[in-house]
Amino acid sequence: MGGHVVEFLFEQGEISKGTFRGGSHLKIMDSRGVQGIEADILDHQSLHEAMEGADIVYNLASPTPDHGAELMRANTEGVLNLLDVATEMGVKTLIHLSTLDVCGFEAKMIQDGAPPRPRGEYQESKAEAERLLLEFSRRSALPRIIIVRSARGVGSRDNTLTIPLLRMVKSGRVVLPSSGSMSFAHPLDIARAMYCAALSSALTGSIFQMKSFDSTPEDLARGLAASLGLRAEVRTEGVFSKSRLPSYTASQLRARLTLGIQNGWAQIGFRPEISMQATCEEVAKWHRKEPWAIEEN
Repeated sequence: MGGHVVEFLFEQGEISKGTFRGGSHLKIMDSRGVQGIEADILDHQSLHEAMEGADIVYNLASPTPDHGAELMRANTEGVLNLLDVATEMGVKTLIHLSTLDVCGFEAKMIQDGAPPRPRGEYQESKAEAERLLLEFSRRSALPRIIIVRSARGVGSRDNTLTIPLLRMVKSGRVVLPSSGSMSFAHPLDIARAMYCAALSSALTGSIFQMKSFDSTPEDLARGLAASLGLRAEVRTEGVFSKSRLPSYTASQLRARLTLGIQNGWAQIGFRPEISMQATCEEVAKWHRKEPWAIEEN
């Protein structure tokens, strides 16, 4: 996700530097001439250099659902570090990326103003980050805080859904945990939503929810196969077959969260631009360029 945001903001002329963790792959930042600063959201001191001279901070720092105990620390201690340093350095706007998953998997259709109903470590940690940010926004006008909740991400370089789907498509057999339409978000639309929110006049404490398109996971898999010029059998799990997706991703597909009409999009001037077909074509183009990226270790 971070790489896509860097690429998008660079194209808008809106980025001068970005943070990375030790051992991260810096090809995208290096290729765009973006200054890379090693930092850790859990290391208060390391954030000072990263925010020096910055008017807007885009926060995407969060472990993935399989990181266990790291989740809550990053989304509590880390978020508090971010707020402290942003205040000290005079940052004007902080855009925080969250997830529709905070609404809980019991919900199916999510509308404007949906309250958090988290279940499980990942959802609880993301909901707690939102709570801390909103609590801060009620006490202080700066930095202005805006939260963007994204639907399930899908696009190039995503290793929790897209790459497993590509592996199954190339094997000729795709097994998915369930069927039914749900909302997906392409990383470039996520970047666009965050950028639009940053430049808007939205009040501090605002929450905007976004998606790119609705699709069934089966249609998404078939679209990827067609874009690659491959044929693959697509089916749902049976008694003797199990999906090769990570467990949390499988839970997301079973939940089938669908984002309803979002009246708030007009307020920030956002409209999704990337369809399912465009997503499949983008992933196929990336795969042809970097086929080694989906190889299993």
